[in-house]
Amino acid sequence: TGVGMLAGCVVIQQPNREPSEKPSPEPSRPLSKKPVLYLYPSTTTDLSVSLDYKGTLTYTYPTPQTQADGRVTWQVTASPNGDITDATGRHYPSLFWEGEEPTTFAQDEGFIVDADAATGFLEEKLSVLGLDQREAAEFITFWGPRIAERGRALVTFATDEYARRAVYRFTDTSSGAEIVPETFIRVYVVIGEVPQTPVPEQELVPAPARTGFTAVEWGGTER
Repeated sequence: TGVGMLAGCVVIQQPNREPSEKPSPEPSRPLSKKPVLYLYPSTTTDLSVSLDYKGTLTYTYPTPQTQADGRVTWQVTASPNGDITDATGRHYPSLFWEGEEPTTFAQDEGFIVDADAATGFLEEKLSVLGLDQREAAEFITFWGPRIAERGRALVTFATDEYARRAVYRFTDTSSGAEIVPETFIRVYVVIGEVPQTPVPEQELVPAPARTGFTAVEWGGTER
């Protein structure tokens, strides 16, 4: 799943505009909706999870230890079964954030998906991209209705482009050593209108098998 901010706006009435008319609103920036990050370390580990986002963060959960200028850091304990706890002992299934994208994502390729085919399409593609059944179910219950409500949609997986805008760093807080996940599965979907000109069907690269410390993330945006 985002709230935009509007500040410092001044409306200047144009001479040829009727008093009852209102200026057209500025186009809103696209939102990165509901990126959620699951953590599966090999052993229970105290972690510092930092996100460096090339955009504006609008919401985070759980409450991070630090947050400023597109950067956020969580201090958590992650267990092999995916359970995440904070310093108060509260449990979470994942780390969550939303933000305003600096630019839109291109949809030069993708898949045309009809409303009644959205669920089956997502189950198939998410399996290829490496989400397990629980992660895929949470993805589908959020993004499936957004595809279906359009009737037909162009669906593109833009993970590589997204990954350049949202960079994570993991640190073992006990030792101070940086941890690089042995497996990092990221899925980012872009949902847009079906174009008048056909686009090539996207070729998806199957995800690697999960080994060692595994991090999994999914999110997306709409155009």
